Amino acid sequence: MKRQSLALLVSASILLPSAALAQLSVCGVSPSEIQQFGGFGADVSTIGDAVQMQVQLTPGVSNYLQFEVTQPTDIRLEATDDSGVDPVMVLLDISGNEVASDDDGGGGRASRIEASLNPGSYCARVYNFSSNTGPTTVQLGRLEHTPITMGTSGGGGGGSDPCTASTPATALAFGALNGAIANGNTLSITRTGQLTYHRFTLDSPLTLTLNATNPDADPVLRVYDATGNLIAENDDFDGLNSQINIQGALSAGEYCIAISALSDGSLPIEFSIAEFNEQAFLSARYDSAEAAPAIGGNHPIDDVGVISSSFSGDVLVGGVARWVSFEIREPSLMLVQAFGNGGADPQLYLYSDRGEKLDYNDDSGSGLDSQIARELFPGRYLIAVLLYSYDEGESSKPVRLSVTRYVRAQ
Repeated sequence: MKRQSLALLVSASILLPSAALAQLSVCGVSPSEIQQFGGFGADVSTIGDAVQMQVQLTPGVSNYLQFEVTQPTDIRLEATDDSGVDPVMVLLDISGNEVASDDDGGGGRASRIEASLNPGSYCARVYNFSSNTGPTTVQLGRLEHTPITMGTSGGGGGGSDPCTASTPATALAFGALNGAIANGNTLSITRTGQLTYHRFTLDSPLTLTLNATNPDADPVLRVYDATGNLIAENDDFDGLNSQINIQGALSAGEYCIAISALSDGSLPIEFSIAEFNEQAFLSARYDSAEAAPAIGGNHPIDDVGVISSSFSGDVLVGGVARWVSFEIREPSLMLVQAFGNGGADPQLYLYSDRGEKLDYNDDSGSGLDSQIARELFPGRYLIAVLLYSYDEGESSKPVRLSVTRYVRAQ
């Protein structure tokens, strides 16, 4: 009888009308993922003061904060960067459609959205662009309420008008850029000001890498063709620095680069342009643990072999990730730990040998040490150990890496 009832229940669920199924989604996600803004689903049209929530940001996790609008209202949403996180906000309607989005519009890494909304239910999706974990304060209010972020009024803003043939711009090189950056050379300039345009000419197809650095300025890069069409843009490729990699060769012709600052346009920005180097690009991704190198390739990996019970050893970690590989031969629960012993703040990344990112952790528990616990199938895996912060020229720091294998009791 129980089996018959279950079968009937399953059949009935299949016949639910689409309207009933639609009610199972709020802002495009399960209702279980939704938090009411301020704990009560604030009505931004009638609140006396702006409402705040503190949200813990974890890499790869989105927070959905629902609120109401009962009459046409100009609203402001903000998320702070006080703890070092880099919040990104997306404003969604009740169906999950994107209304607006922002990263760094609050100044620094803070986010700010200002929008005119009609009556309805909305959600602020808040997630972390950076790889660290920490709290952000999210504020919901109207435009007359006092903001909690500084905005981009400090000479920045990051915007640029399209660069056309009539736009004033300085030349990056005498003659074609191909010759200026031939044989692995890099062309570099330092510029200041809110927005500058720089032209270059290609006399033959070329791939390019462009960099703009100074995290205090938070630079933004844009590349336009001769008619003002935007080819590529980037903000926050590496922290608050920007990078554009044009891997498909640009055709011969005229081009223009716009360099602007999202936070402070009065600060110097170091700009460089060079021919795209595939190996340098891949190595940089491995060094930052954004991707895993191939086992048996050219990138250095310490192989500790098959883990039958446990492994423990010290690794020196500096400005780049230290990679360690291991193998297991039966399904196991693996506990990976990185101990800084008070002198380092390590981060842990776990990848499969196919390059799939399986897990990440920073600051497990109350300290600065990191820990990943993951059930894994037989195969080979890679661990990356990376310091949370590192100053150029600083000595490498020892980190104790521990890998312990657990199996199910028989």
